[in-house]
Amino acid sequence: MRKYFFFALLFCMHFSFSQNIDHLSTILKQLKLKEKQINLELVSQKVLPYDKTKSVVVVPKYASEVADDYFVLDAYILVIDNATGKIIYKFVEPEAWTSDAVILTDISVDTGLYHLNKTTRAFGIRVSYRTQSQPNPYSESNLSLYIIDKNSLKEVLHNYSISRYGGEWDTKCNGEFEDSNSTIDIDKLQTNNFNNLIVKTKITKTKSVFKNDDCISKESIKKETTKLVFNGKEYK
Repeated sequence: MRKYFFFALLFCMHFSFSQNIDHLSTILKQLKLKEKQINLELVSQKVLPYDKTKSVVVVPKYASEVADDYFVLDAYILVIDNATGKIIYKFVEPEAWTSDAVILTDISVDTGLYHLNKTTRAFGIRVSYRTQSQPNPYSESNLSLYIIDKNSLKEVLHNYSISRYGGEWDTKCNGEFEDSNSTIDIDKLQTNNFNNLIVKTKITKTKSVFKNDDCISKESIKKETTKLVFNGKEYK
């Protein structure tokens, strides 16, 4: 009962926050959308720290009917004027996100230091998923990056996996898990006038066995570094 109350409270807090997005009604009017057409729980907004007159707003529009836990969302990525709510830039991706057996739990705006060259700073959208399986837990988070270029909003990195966790166990002790977490550094070297992205990933593998009335875990850590380069349209 306590667990149910906690999740109900969390849901209400998130719902209330989404309802209080600045200029939400003004934004929807410009998009010619109604509240019932969007997932209010997943609406997200954040002020740009390098231009506090503007905010990034994510409006997830239902692309299909909701059936049980299954739904598909169109992505409306917007940059708005904080004073008026006017949409300055807009990027739309039809059927961008799907929530099914792996449930879409969160969409957030990432205003990290993504300086892609001397005049271009990107912002990110992070999308998180998880399963409800106890013996086979799984979660992941993906990052997309967007830039303002020639008075339009463009995506330069698409759904790049920055964290992933999963495994299988007997719900008591015996099992194996893998936890992968990545950070992105900006390289000094450029390709097609955009800095390369250095992805540093830490992979932790854990194996647990029940032995001599005790649950014994063994952990191994591996680190990997990969490079993403700009091909003229996006990072690959």
